[in-house]
Amino acid sequence: MTIPVALAAAFNVAMTATLIFALARGGRPERIGALINLGGFALTVLIRLLVSTAWTPAEALVLLIDAAVVVGFFWLAITTTRFWPIWAAGFGLADLFMSVAGALLPHVPLFAYQSGLVIYAYLALGALALGTFRLPSTAKPYIRNGSRRLWLQHLEETS
Repeated sequence: MTIPVALAAAFNVAMTATLIFALARGGRPERIGALINLGGFALTVLIRLLVSTAWTPAEALVLLIDAAVVVGFFWLAITTTRFWPIWAAGFGLADLFMSVAGALLPHVPLFAYQSGLVIYAYLALGALALGTFRLPSTAKPYIRNGSRRLWLQHLEETS
């Protein structure tokens, strides 16, 4: 097994474990975050299987998928009471910059470019895992829901 294949397998295991953990134990924001990650990953793999040039830096379809993931995490960050989506959006944005930088610096080896992207993907998964871990298993429904609207409604009721 080559190093790139081993690294890809390790990422797939880490991603699968994190997504299962978030779907099983997380609240609404963690489940949405898991679906954003899963959707971005699945679409990227599909594009890279169908389009041979999709492995190059700043390939338009992959860049569009990455941008959609950033927008999804940004939306999640501004609509929930959770803090981890802000970090996930930031790591996704860094991933976009890495793609554009890889296209602007053509002498960077493809392995270094792909490794840089994986680092940001691991960090975004880490933010999701940490956010899921920090959610108490006995959290009240308005906390599990994570909605800012429900949180404000709860504050008004208790005041």
